[in-house]
Amino acid sequence: MNVLYQLVLRNTRLYLRDKAAVFFSFLSVIIIIFMYVLFLGKMQENNLSEAYSNIEGIDWLVSSWIMAGILTVSTVTVPLSVLGTLIDDRYKGVLNDFYTSPIDRKILSLGYLISAWVVAFIMVGFNFIIGQVYVVIMGGEILGFLPAIKLMMVVVLSIMTFSSLFFYISLYMKTLNAFSTMATLVGTFIGFLGGIYIPIGVMGKNVQAVMNVLPSAHSVTLIRNIYMEGAIDKVFKGAPIEALNDYKFMFGLEVNIGDYLMSPFQLVMGMIVFGLFFYALSVIKLSKSKL
Repeated sequence: MNVLYQLVLRNTRLYLRDKAAVFFSFLSVIIIIFMYVLFLGKMQENNLSEAYSNIEGIDWLVSSWIMAGILTVSTVTVPLSVLGTLIDDRYKGVLNDFYTSPIDRKILSLGYLISAWVVAFIMVGFNFIIGQVYVVIMGGEILGFLPAIKLMMVVVLSIMTFSSLFFYISLYMKTLNAFSTMATLVGTFIGFLGGIYIPIGVMGKNVQAVMNVLPSAHSVTLIRNIYMEGAIDKVFKGAPIEALNDYKFMFGLEVNIGDYLMSPFQLVMGMIVFGLFFYALSVIKLSKSKL
């Protein structure tokens, strides 16, 4: 356990020393915030106000929807950025030194993964606090204790799932340029894949079908349903159930595989299986790696 602790501590320190890497891990979040502050947020508020006759709570609904999406993006981009330490170690030959040491490959994998989990949880935690302040400024309410705990559990699951995926992909990255290109592409497309830039309900059925099988859709759906519970209760109180169902479908608060509506439990289990699958592949890949 001491070896694992030292590996996690080393990887975490290496990442935090690189201020540029820390900044760029939040670049997608910054872009989303500017887009919503400048025009997307107001556009969504106006559309919902027209649809629901300026009912009280629209600002809270929209701001919580935005912040839930931003929180999801952070669970993807931050651990990906932290895993850049793996690529740097390969480039400098440090990974070869680890391979020739008596460190078990599973421990080596966990050293990189846990450092990504720790840093991402801290960064996303700050993101959550800032988001809650923004929601209150927009007329909303702070999440209660139990919903906040549930939300953090989903955030941890999301971080672990995406860390496993990107760790496996990173094992095939030979250069820093290749990793940087991948990180840029992920940061660019995660907003679309999570239905954050454009609500999933306005996209074509084929696009929806692809998006709904990806863990990004599962993660953002779980986070939105917890984050937005109070706002939804206020806005849709007394409204027909059809109105609520239409909103959930349009704005990505449910995941449909064909005509089948996935339950929260199924979404959670899907993410767990996805994460374990890629962790297992990573261990197999590392066990076969040669100098």
